[in-house]
Amino acid sequence: MSHKKHPQPVERIVNILKRLYAFERLRASRIAMEYGVSTKTISRDMKKIGKIIPLISKRGIYRIDTSKMAHLNSLPSAMLHSFASNAGLSIDCLQGSEESIPVISFAIAYDGIPKEIAEEIIESIEKGCKCRFVYTNNQGISSIKTVSPVKLYTAKGKWYLLAKDDVRSEVRPFDFLKIREFELLSGVPHDLTQAEIEEANNRASVWTSSGQKPFEVRLHVSAYAKRYLLEVPLHKSQTLESPHTDGTATFTYQITHNMELLPEIKNWIPHIQVIEPKELRAALREDVENFLRQMDEMDI
Repeated sequence: MSHKKHPQPVERIVNILKRLYAFERLRASRIAMEYGVSTKTISRDMKKIGKIIPLISKRGIYRIDTSKMAHLNSLPSAMLHSFASNAGLSIDCLQGSEESIPVISFAIAYDGIPKEIAEEIIESIEKGCKCRFVYTNNQGISSIKTVSPVKLYTAKGKWYLLAKDDVRSEVRPFDFLKIREFELLSGVPHDLTQAEIEEANNRASVWTSSGQKPFEVRLHVSAYAKRYLLEVPLHKSQTLESPHTDGTATFTYQITHNMELLPEIKNWIPHIQVIEPKELRAALREDVENFLRQMDEMDI
């Protein structure tokens, strides 16, 4: 028996946005059937979209409020390109007015991005100059960084700047939320080579370089977690390898670095177990054991 393949959540929202910008009137019950989800899911989608794009909702029918379109804030379309490319989406379906494109990017993902810093970074990229900021690492240590910015990158709801660090002389990610006191160095041109720019643009994830080859991860997932993962995948490469008669399932993924999946797996303990590779299973075990040891050492 064949089943119709429905769009994943991000793709669904992109499709809905495309239709809204085509001035369709969308009935929640009808599009819920089209996308194979509940009307409650569509209502949540519309609530998220409505935070950014003015919508009118009446008796379960949604449409754009054209009277408020002129008041939308303009935000750089580079953010949309970053999100779409890293989510594995094509953005040809988003062609429309220049005003609509940047707004869509925030409706899809995550209006929590520090917009002021993002706009300054994009200005630095467009001008081809370096920038300077205070950056706090994972150990809580702050230092001044001078970098040549390459692009914005978004992964798992977080935004990063990929930039060449002057000190380390390599392209690396910087978490937006750890950047402060940003300064555009207008008179200082970047020192990026074309090879470095291409390498950064071709990275499979924010944690890896383009030269790293993907490897397969197989996970055993409980029946409880399977329901959620079928709706919201852990990773864009997720494939349902085999459902089991007890309701559990095996999912496979293609990643280039453990960090693409490890944080998500931790969020689902004890409902997800790593089958392979053994290196990822060992990394998960080590992190869990460290956590339990720290819990035991706490003086409460």
